[in-house]
Amino acid sequence: MKPFEVPPWEKGAEIIEFKSIAPTGNGVAAAKKPKKKKPKKNKAKPAEVTAKKPTNGKFNYRQGGGPLAPPQDSASSDDDDVEDGIRAMHKVRTGRIEKQRAPTQATKGGKKQLNLKPELAQAAVEAMETAPSPAASTPSSSSLASKLQSELLGGRFRYINEQLYSVTSRKAAALFRQDASAFEAYHAGYRQQVEKWPTNPLNRIIKTLKRLPKTAIIGDFGCGEGKLAQSLPNKVYSMDLVAARSDIIACNITETPLQAQSLDVAVYCLSLMGTDLNEFFLEANRVLKLHGSVYIAEIQSRFEDVREFVRCLAACGFDLIKKDVAVNYFYFFQFKKMRHVPKTTKLKSFSLKPCLYRKR
Repeated sequence: MKPFEVPPWEKGAEIIEFKSIAPTGNGVAAAKKPKKKKPKKNKAKPAEVTAKKPTNGKFNYRQGGGPLAPPQDSASSDDDDVEDGIRAMHKVRTGRIEKQRAPTQATKGGKKQLNLKPELAQAAVEAMETAPSPAASTPSSSSLASKLQSELLGGRFRYINEQLYSVTSRKAAALFRQDASAFEAYHAGYRQQVEKWPTNPLNRIIKTLKRLPKTAIIGDFGCGEGKLAQSLPNKVYSMDLVAARSDIIACNITETPLQAQSLDVAVYCLSLMGTDLNEFFLEANRVLKLHGSVYIAEIQSRFEDVREFVRCLAACGFDLIKKDVAVNYFYFFQFKKMRHVPKTTKLKSFSLKPCLYRKR
């Protein structure tokens, strides 16, 4: 065997042969036949993408047939249009779509001017003339101010209303003494709520009291603005924590300046506020004559148990004569004083559920 030699460069095509070495082991590897490789099929390349054979050392490429390629018969003068189309396709693929601009025409001053058709220009002028002005489309400053004032008034009313239902009558009187404008703010908000009710319960009480003799003396406990006295020919003592008029008595309705057994009728229309209603009716027992009547109108949602309410008034010396709890929004009661109960009598305090108004 000749030693290994590197062939000269000129004979690079020659193949160096090596002597085969006998396999070692059990001969399994030697007996294994090599796998035959499947011949690869030469796929025919499309004529559009295959290059022509080089001629004279240069390559000549055939024009492609893709979606961006210009038509075969396009002339060289259409290259600019092709490039514009390619740029447009690129903007669409990348998500950038530009609106087409209207053709412009240069004026003498160098500025560009829209070239509109006469009928379009006339339609634009008519639209500008008939369009409402910004001042007319927006609310006036006065209406906006009144709306804000109404919202502030409603918020203050709800706050005062919540306080009156959660404290005793003495603390409520102190509240209005500290803030003289709170009473007016409360009743202004109260008037707004009355307008939203299906009916005003005071009107029903006025209709009932008009059947009484004109000599009957009436006490309006928690009269508000004193509408009851203005609607009846009878002598009416209007009482509330604050006097809205000169004929209204400003006092705590648990301690009125009236003489004992001086009234024929006592009225509580939406005025059973506070946590000490037992003192309300002990004062009514003091100023009412024997067999005098008590008329009550209250919101239905304030009553958890009507029978318990009737029992509490019985402890104050009143028996139930009539009740109307079939009305959807209000309950109406008529009681009669059957016996005298001194104000010094110790009774369990009771109250109704508070009536809290929501923002509307």
